[in-house]
Amino acid sequence: MRNRISCSAHDLGQLDPDMVQSVVGGQVFKIGNQYFSDQRVNIVESNGTQVVAEVNGTYGVYAQTIKLRGGTLSTKCSCPSTEQPFCRHCVAVLLQQFHAGPAEVISSKDSPSSSSSSAPEPKPRAEPSSLSDNSAAVVDLNFREATLFIDWIQQAIAPLGKEPSLPAVPDGLQGVAREWAGVIDQLNHQFLVSEEDRTDAQRNLQSAEDMVDSLTKDLGTVRQESEAAQNTCGRLEKRVKELEESLVNYTQVSEERDRLVSKVSTMQSELQNKGAELEGVSMTLKSMSNAIRNLLPSDRP
Repeated sequence: MRNRISCSAHDLGQLDPDMVQSVVGGQVFKIGNQYFSDQRVNIVESNGTQVVAEVNGTYGVYAQTIKLRGGTLSTKCSCPSTEQPFCRHCVAVLLQQFHAGPAEVISSKDSPSSSSSSAPEPKPRAEPSSLSDNSAAVVDLNFREATLFIDWIQQAIAPLGKEPSLPAVPDGLQGVAREWAGVIDQLNHQFLVSEEDRTDAQRNLQSAEDMVDSLTKDLGTVRQESEAAQNTCGRLEKRVKELEESLVNYTQVSEERDRLVSKVSTMQSELQNKGAELEGVSMTLKSMSNAIRNLLPSDRP
């Protein structure tokens, strides 16, 4: 993984922890600081503008090269991480560089381990026989790592894509093969997470489809009820019109009734007056009848 960012520092030793944390964020800085605290960092060679190191990561040893040139900080790490702008291993190296200081950093060419040799005096040029021995040693080492990796991958095939944890990586498996094992484990974890997400998505989709079916049925029922309500509303509107027409007729009838009542009242008053007049005439006729009866001669002797 390679990254480049702008940097105002002129020396790698000027990159203090606060500055590094502000660039990479809290989580990446926390893990990188833990690597530094656990003394997993091995500075191979360093100067003010460049550091080459190795970090013992979770799945193997990763190599880092960090350079500071012309206001640009470039980082390179052999890990498969996608952390930005640079990974936790580069964070650990920068913290080690800051705390160690340039005076305490040594080159691998000057380290005691590199200067020690089984021979009493170093030879300026390797003999053909020793060269063939070293090549055989490398081939044996690579073959052993390949064998360990093949054994591990055969054990990992069964739980691959099924279990969250694959078999433990053998301690003897180092270098690129161990990185491959780490990448396979990460891909397995990502696959399981994506598979779980896919299952959840399918479950949610099924729930959504069931809900849509239920809502569709409810919508059909609501439409039927709406049609029935519209029909009822139409009948009610028709009835209202009929009642309005009846009300108009009732108003006319009521007015005619009032007119007739008034006319009947007038006729009753006239009849009462006529009755009074007739009663007076009747009284007069009775008086006249009595008077005439009195005037007539009596039949008795």
